Amino acid sequence: MYLQRPPTKKKEGIIDNTNLIILSFCSVFYSRIFCSITGAPSILNHAHFAIIPFVLGVVLLTTRSKNRKQIAIAYSFLWGLLIFLVVVLASALWNNTGLINAIISFMMLGEPFIFLLAIICIPMSSESIARIRKWLIWSALINFVLATIQKPLIDAGKLYANGFDGTDGCGGVFFVSGAGNSASASVSVAFALYFFTNEKNFPLWSRILAIIAAFWQILFSDSKQLLLAYIIAWGLLIIVHSKDIGKTIKLLGAIAIFGYGFYWCAYNVEAFIAFTAWARPELFGPDGVAWYTKFYSVRAIASSYESSLNWLFGLGPGHTVSRLGAWFLKDYWSILGPLGATTTSIGQEATDFVSSFWVAYSSSLFSPTFGWAGIWGDLGLLGLGGYLFLCYLAWQNFGLDDSLKITLLTVIVHGFMFTQMEEPGFMLFIAFLLGLPWQQRRLKKQTEEATRAAHRQLSKTTVLISTTD
Repeated sequence: MYLQRPPTKKKEGIIDNTNLIILSFCSVFYSRIFCSITGAPSILNHAHFAIIPFVLGVVLLTTRSKNRKQIAIAYSFLWGLLIFLVVVLASALWNNTGLINAIISFMMLGEPFIFLLAIICIPMSSESIARIRKWLIWSALINFVLATIQKPLIDAGKLYANGFDGTDGCGGVFFVSGAGNSASASVSVAFALYFFTNEKNFPLWSRILAIIAAFWQILFSDSKQLLLAYIIAWGLLIIVHSKDIGKTIKLLGAIAIFGYGFYWCAYNVEAFIAFTAWARPELFGPDGVAWYTKFYSVRAIASSYESSLNWLFGLGPGHTVSRLGAWFLKDYWSILGPLGATTTSIGQEATDFVSSFWVAYSSSLFSPTFGWAGIWGDLGLLGLGGYLFLCYLAWQNFGLDDSLKITLLTVIVHGFMFTQMEEPGFMLFIAFLLGLPWQQRRLKKQTEEATRAAHRQLSKTTVLISTTD
């Protein structure tokens, strides 16, 4: 008789799918601050355009999930992304746009959904969930701490912020970038709401402190439009819950109390006085300069239409006021030009208008270069519909509680203010914030089902033994 050697446990690779998710997130979230500190070429900020699809490919090829709901959601997002890609390519073909334009446009808008798909495809264990949860919490904390350090250093002249002052310059991990202060504060507020609602294992005082810290960052970074975005999102959530009378009353009561308190602070507390800059009726009248400024690009885009099909396909990826058309192509033309990139004058004219008109440059709230205008201008109504379908899938599957729903609605509202929907670090943080609670609930439900199945099996065994006896 021979003794059989016990089977050896196969060693797992160091870079498993969960680690790939974390590394790909870091390649986006920390890229700006890394390039600012090290002086690395700014093109490294965009290495994630290759990394994120690669990670999704690895996850799809290696994951072995058997959860039907998980598989169904993954297929719906794959179809949604495919439809959106077809629309982007059709717009590029109709408008004789460079292929590189179409690829970058698709990635700028579709990357958060690609990353979210990669997160949900993995059947994460409790250890994996705990690992990415720690990364999420630490990333939010690092962003906040960096912002609080940057402001006094910039004000004191000890930190150069590329022409920005201590408010616009305190961008946290988004240092240095245009509207980095708003993106950084948006990350802090979104995380604070998630932390307060979903992290019940932490003491209440620490969760309240996170809310206070996020609100403080709004103040010292002068991100006034962020507060307006959340107020509007709150109002939209009330409309969503209009059939639930009890919840509607609670939300209305909360927003009334908050609104009155904020109104009092705006006129009585020095730190809040800057918020009264918007409270000028002459800006918003029928002939007010606010509306003229905001819809400058919409008028320019519509006047450039040469065919009724432009309403469906737009003017081509990167040909209007998207982030790609207004800044990206210009900043990286030396690289993208030889690759066949194409451009028009609309984006440049819009940025020139912003820098020359006082309402436009006074606040990004009035900027004529904003997300929804860029999607519609570049890709037309079909592109707008394709993107909204992806947003609908995110809402249906990942709006698990009111805090996450408000965050999703706020992203949509941001699309009417500036190009924050195309800021990769911010959008992938939101995707991370949506994917983690979903994985936590999936694992909890799976554990509960396994426990019930074990109890049923134990009951059957007990009955069988009793019958045998």
